[in-house]
Amino acid sequence: MRIGSLLVVLLSLGADVLRADDAAEIFERRIRPIARSERASSCAECHFAGVDLKQYILDDAAQTFAALREAGLVNVERPADSKLLTFIARKPDREDALLAKVRAEEYAAFKAWIEAAVKDPTVLRAEAPARPIGSPLPAEVLRHSRKDRVLQSFVENIWVEIERCEGCHSPEKNQKQVKAHGERVSWISPRDPAGTLAKAVAQGIIDIDAPESSLILQKPAGLVEHGGHRKFLPGSRTDKQFRRFLNDYAAVVNETYRSAADLPAPTADVVIATGQHLRVTDLPREWGDRLLRVDLYRWDNGHWSERPVAVGDNPINGKAGQWQTMVFAVLPRDAVSAGRLLEKRALPPGRYQARLFVDRENHLADDRDYELGAADAIGAVEFNGPWPVGYQPPKIIAAPKTGETSHHGAK
Repeated sequence: MRIGSLLVVLLSLGADVLRADDAAEIFERRIRPIARSERASSCAECHFAGVDLKQYILDDAAQTFAALREAGLVNVERPADSKLLTFIARKPDREDALLAKVRAEEYAAFKAWIEAAVKDPTVLRAEAPARPIGSPLPAEVLRHSRKDRVLQSFVENIWVEIERCEGCHSPEKNQKQVKAHGERVSWISPRDPAGTLAKAVAQGIIDIDAPESSLILQKPAGLVEHGGHRKFLPGSRTDKQFRRFLNDYAAVVNETYRSAADLPAPTADVVIATGQHLRVTDLPREWGDRLLRVDLYRWDNGHWSERPVAVGDNPINGKAGQWQTMVFAVLPRDAVSAGRLLEKRALPPGRYQARLFVDRENHLADDRDYELGAADAIGAVEFNGPWPVGYQPPKIIAAPKTGETSHHGAK
């Protein structure tokens, strides 16, 4: 009986030792190799920069577990529900096959180790080290570097203007250009903003070292030779949008943002292509090549809307004395989901007031960030009636005499 009791005690002690060895052994065999690996962790599938699973692994099992517990990333009572496992399991809608395999390996390794560690008295008693765990960047910066956030910025700043580029750069429309210049000209993936961004990066038309020198901006802005001719003026809304995305993208990838104060403030509004075109006639020829912006207000419940419901800007064709562009609906940022930015939103029929602004003094030649304001206003035109989608026929209004409001310019 004594021998049997002793054997039970020894077996019990052996089980405790085995459990302790399990946590340490799993850490050495499955967790430490993750810290030493040169390959990117699965974090790279959701984040452009700033976070890597290696940042959550310290020198040994006890220190790592204590630090994770202190940070609220492990659940001692329900280890399978640990927040760290939830983070590892997150994945984008479109998975990368290689990183999906990496994620599965990481998840299995950390799950096995955490479940063993919560049974190890030595690990549970360990005090959190002074050495910090995780990314050195604040949560606001990490959220800003998420790929879904960056993709949304690409959509609202560049993809909304993609029709300007499709004729030469979409494989659905550019057979002539491909024949002349090769497949590299096709950097647009039809109906696929994420694929388009990836292609633009891969083909080098986005320059993360000098973002405003990126060819995706320089060519359509007419700042370098472009076979497709100039698509927008430097200083226009489109130019500002392109530069906003490119500068932000470069800062994210280069890990320039170090604090929440470094992050750019989001714009109050976003724009959505309507497919409706507006033409202004009877413009002075001496204004040729100057930027004209139209802010559209809608009559509603006895008054004009407080804010523009749509906007459009383009250079004036001095030879013809007219201006034309597609207008973009303006919506509050908090009222628009990323998915809605991919859809055209035609303005409904009704009564509108077009307020016109012209860069007559050519301020934008010296300052691309200049915003046309009251000093640049030339008047307003009121119009109504149906407004079809398409380049032809556009809604046509005659320019007012400077400072006046015309009620008779619509066609």
